Parts: sequence; structure tokens; C-alpha cells
Amino acid sequence: MNNTISDEEIVERYTLRDDAALDYSIKIYGKRLLCLASSFLSDTRDAEECVNDTFLKAWNSIPPQKPQDLFSFLARLCRCTAYDIIKKNNAAKRSAQIVELTREMEECIPDKMSETWLSEKALADIINDFLKTLSEEHRVIFVRHYWFGEPVSVIAETYHFSKSKVKTTLHRSREKLKVFLSEKGASL
Repeated sequence: MNNTISDEEIVERYTLRDDAALDYSIKIYGKRLLCLASSFLSDTRDAEECVNDTFLKAWNSIPPQKPQDLFSFLARLCRCTAYDIIKKNNAAKRSAQIVELTREMEECIPDKMSETWLSEKALADIINDFLKTLSEEHRVIFVRHYWFGEPVSVIAETYHFSKSKVKTTLHRSREKLKVFLSEKGASL
């Protein structure tokens, strides 16, 4: 198997319905996706099921979608799949973390029922623009916590920060996001 295959080549293989697309995806991204799934799911079997379902969803959605960044695409599918598994299993301990993350972000993100609600794509673009305004340190903390679901304690340990610093950084970033969204016309 070619070790230097690009995302574009893998996506093209998905488009051609070539089974090798799955083989390459699993070989290149399987372990990273398993780590991601494991950060949300406490059961190893659930995490493995999540990754398998992620690859199935990728197979079924490419085409019509043609992702530019295959790992980001797979990671998004994996996160959504993990959330579905949590709902299905009603795993109270892990869902408590999801509820906490959701509550924190509800302070910033407009309500879907609002008349000024933006499309998911427009909101994603605004959040990406917001992330570019943060320092690299603050951006990493924000993304690791809200995208990858890493607990404050893990981020603090990984980067040798105090938990208090991580919590303060997240709080300040959420406050900045509120202002940024407001400036872009997204009212809460």
C-alpha cells in the first residue's frame, strides 16, 4: 500500500467506489479517530463501533461530498457518531460532560429558533474567523476543549498549565466569541 497517498487521491478513490479508499483511510486516520472517539466514549467497544460507523458514513457520503481536508471531515463524522452513541446508551457520566460543554457554548451561540439564526455553514465560517483572532495558545485550548471534548484537567496536564488558567482562558474566549458573533450580526 502506498504510504504517500494524498487526501485528494483517497477522496477520488471514494468517488470511484474503490474499496482501497477505506483501507487508506483506516491506515492513515484510524488511530487518530479512535483516540477522538475514546475521548467521548468510556467503553472501548463503543469507541471502536464509532470509528467503524464513521468510515461507513464517509463511504456513504463521498460522493456527493468531496472534502478538501479528509481528517477534518472524518473527525466531524466521528464526533457526531459519538454523540449518537452517547444518546443511544444514555451514558450519564459522559453525557454530563457533553451537557456542560453545550451549556457553555449556549452562552455564545445564537438559539436556532431565533429569526437571526445563521446557516450552519455561515456560523462555521464565523467561528473559524473568530479562531484566527485568538493567540495560538488560546485557540488550541478552545479547540481541544470544545471540538475534541478534552477535559480541562487533560489540557492543563498536557500543556503544563494550571486548571485555573485553562478555565479562565476558556471563559475569556467564550466572552470574546459572544462579542465577535454580535459584531457579525448574530444576536443571542
